[in-house]
Amino acid sequence: MRKTGWDKGLDYESTYNKILKHMLKAKYPALCYDAILLTQLRNGSRVSEAVRGFKEFLLTKSIEVSVRVSKRKDNAQRLMVIPRELINTNINIDICKELLIFNDITIINRVKNHAKRVYDFNTHSLRYAFITHLLKQGINPAVVSKITGHKNLGYILTYTQEKAGVEVLRNL
Repeated sequence: MRKTGWDKGLDYESTYNKILKHMLKAKYPALCYDAILLTQLRNGSRVSEAVRGFKEFLLTKSIEVSVRVSKRKDNAQRLMVIPRELINTNINIDICKELLIFNDITIINRVKNHAKRVYDFNTHSLRYAFITHLLKQGINPAVVSKITGHKNLGYILTYTQEKAGVEVLRNL
């Protein structure tokens, strides 16, 4: 399958482990950018939602936060669950509070650049790695759509059908 700009065919688990391994050795600000990428991957969110969720976590220390869904005009909210590794590791995640002085756009751009430079993927690829991971586990596409904040189930179905079609061809 031709991999588009947003779908680099990333495997959820290996990508999660790769980011985590890098984060555990990283210093500020790379440590914080990796924490945001883990949050994005863990939730299948857009990078902007991950930034808002991570900032809320830094402020409240709540492991479940609610953020506004990006690209929706109805002000819909979605749950973001903070990766347990950000809570259960020996790293000083509080150093990331320095990010709170920056606006979201600045952080988003820095995280995108970090992802491209360090991992050679677009941050949106993390969203589709999460979606693919859930669909491979047999999670109903309607549930995946709700989790990821897609208002239109058609996006998930089109993606699912395209992936399934490619797998059928490969396995013939």
